[in-house]
Amino acid sequence: MNMSTFNNNDINIFDLSDELLLYIFNKLHTIELLYSLVNVNQRFDRLVFDSFYTHHLDLTVRPLCYYTSPVNTQIFDQIRTQVLPRIHQKLNKITVDPLSMECILGTIYYSELNSLSLVNFQSETLLQHLTGDTILIRLLTGQITHLVIDINDEICLH
Repeated sequence: MNMSTFNNNDINIFDLSDELLLYIFNKLHTIELLYSLVNVNQRFDRLVFDSFYTHHLDLTVRPLCYYTSPVNTQIFDQIRTQVLPRIHQKLNKITVDPLSMECILGTIYYSELNSLSLVNFQSETLLQHLTGDTILIRLLTGQITHLVIDINDEICLH
């Protein structure tokens, strides 16, 4: 691009090269990237669904871990219904919190999933997921080879 192109008011994101777009995409969190750019056009889908972005999905980021507002619910629902069905076979690692675990892990089979991170779990909640015939037990016994658990029990001093 020459300097006269930069002064042109008609430039938009669709005019950028793939390399420049990928550079910009790398500055965004994967959830933001997937939520904002999926289904914009075929080119963006091709770029954002690259395995570089879709091998690990962290569903504990700010926009999702507090999905009680209508906007956050919309983000979570779009990721769950429009993104996960398109990337489930590419995911190697998923990071979930107690609120999203059943909804995310219990609805889709992730054939390449081998790493699971459980974040902000209380020990009692985790114990419930580790007893009986639960999705977590099925994943741990048949698929997961790497597990990270973040226990967040509050200690109250009286």
